Amino acid sequence: MNIEIKIALLLGFILLTSCKPIDKKDVTVTQKTEPDLTFTCVYEKDTLPPVDPEADVWFKQARELEKVNKHQRDYKQIGDLYRKAAERNHPKAMLNLSNLISYGKVPPIGGKGPAQEVWDIIQKMAKLNISYGYYQMGHYLDTGYGVPADRTKALAYFRQAADLGSPEGQYVIGDIFLAQRLSDKDNPAYQPEIGKKMLACAAQQGNKEAAFTAAMFYKSVEKNFDIALEFFQLASENGHRISASILIDTFKIDTTPKDYYYLAVKPDPERSARYEAIVKEMDASDETAKFPDIDKIVPLPPAELPEWDGSFEYKKQVEGQ
Repeated sequence: MNIEIKIALLLGFILLTSCKPIDKKDVTVTQKTEPDLTFTCVYEKDTLPPVDPEADVWFKQARELEKVNKHQRDYKQIGDLYRKAAERNHPKAMLNLSNLISYGKVPPIGGKGPAQEVWDIIQKMAKLNISYGYYQMGHYLDTGYGVPADRTKALAYFRQAADLGSPEGQYVIGDIFLAQRLSDKDNPAYQPEIGKKMLACAAQQGNKEAAFTAAMFYKSVEKNFDIALEFFQLASENGHRISASILIDTFKIDTTPKDYYYLAVKPDPERSARYEAIVKEMDASDETAKFPDIDKIVPLPPAELPEWDGSFEYKKQVEGQ
């Protein structure tokens, strides 16, 4: 997110008052007369509505069809399955369908343009209090997809999404709270304690960018290397290549306090080598790999390194082992 966008979002945050976010749209954000400077961590999975069992079957069938080579995917069948599930209010089916329509992979229903149907779907999600809906509305307002760009209103939706547990919304808002300076001025919305809570909440839900941003804040701003190390590990677990690369050098023998990678740990060449293996696996998987077993491969000190056969749990799950 570039600096101009951040400035606009911050001004919107400071001045956030209740207003109808989009003309001629009938979803509004909860009325507020002043910025909300509190945050309680909520996980997205705990706020989603119950899923219709048959709709979930259709959703899973569509997901399986999406796993084949991208040049062999039958987007008509995928779209049909997502539509059936979306009609039963399946949250993830609605999200995936709206994305495929916006990407041009699935055509909109007759009589509607792509942007019109996408907005209809995400408004439906918001009415159902689904965090995806609020986040997507913020994203499309931020980028001007189907509506005039309005970053102040976008921020209101990002915050609503964050409060409903959206890790993406928590990352966007948390990152803003942690920005101490904006270009040549102080950030009027600098609230690091809230920002840290938001990023931690997002990171615990698997958002690797939030984990990395938190790690860098603890490393560079607060100089709390222990907590920074934990967030670099969490980011690596979720496939963040830069974080794993930093940990390669963190544990090298020749790392000194003057080095960018320094985190005040005891040098450990074997730990460094295991992070290097993780990075190579990320590259081989086109950076789609995740490592839920990272603490069995390379746990953080003071834990001893366990025996490791060089395999990765995510591959075993894919192969059905």
